[in-house]
Amino acid sequence: MIALLMCGGKGKRLGMGEKPLVEVLGKKLVDHMLDNLIEFDVIAVTSKYTEKTETYLKMQGIDCYKAKGEGFVEDYMEAVKQLRLFEPLIVASSDVIIFKDGLINEIVDFYFKSQTKALQTVYKKPIGINIIDGYFIDDWQDEVIYKIKCKDAININTKRDIKKAEEIWKLMNLEKREKN
Repeated sequence: MIALLMCGGKGKRLGMGEKPLVEVLGKKLVDHMLDNLIEFDVIAVTSKYTEKTETYLKMQGIDCYKAKGEGFVEDYMEAVKQLRLFEPLIVASSDVIIFKDGLINEIVDFYFKSQTKALQTVYKKPIGINIIDGYFIDDWQDEVIYKIKCKDAININTKRDIKKAEEIWKLMNLEKREKN
């Protein structure tokens, strides 16, 4: 399965430069998501706003597609059409940190069992892990919602989100130590 790793945003809310390259929990945001997409064929969707990210990803051997940088949905639609990706695809934001092992595979399994054309992952609001069917890219795709818990993943948009990620990480490590 192909995963489009969305890396082309302006990162204005965070205000720390190219968001995929911001370090959180000792690792670049984009690397957090790449670690979770290891089983998939990843194509990073970059833009003129993320030139350094594109260079970094190419050095890692990741295929890149430079979109126009018009927005999350617009950029993945452009990539799907231009690359002719007419099959089910993961569309994942590069600014999501996943704490739960195997979450992406759970989401993919849930998608295929649901027999819908699209899936959106949500914790109170969308977190930036979706599945779409590229064959129907120009059609309305009814979507199923995959609900996660607050400790499963977090979308990093603000400095406050970074602090929350650090708190979740500390809590999870404390819980692991207490079990042992």
